[in-house]
Amino acid sequence: MDSSESVHFDLADGTSVAVESSNYRRVYEGLWKLSSVPGAVSTAALLLGATRRPGYPHGVKLDAVQSAALGSAIGRSKLRDGA
Repeated sequence: MDSSESVHFDLADGTSVAVESSNYRRVYEGLWKLSSVPGAVSTAALLLGATRRPGYPHGVKLDAVQSAALGSAIGRSKLRDGA
């Protein structure tokens, strides 16, 4: 994955989340570990696609299922890091 600055996701609840380049791999792998969870694989694909388009001009819009999967992947990576 490229190391552009961040990918911004527009969540279904109207909030947004930025995944920094230093966390791309961790979040991507977290989504794949959750592959049995609805929305996880499609969200991983959206993250990968956005990292391959540096300077992507707007947020990546997620539906409710994808938003939940992203939240789980981010939460799991923070727990593993002790943050």
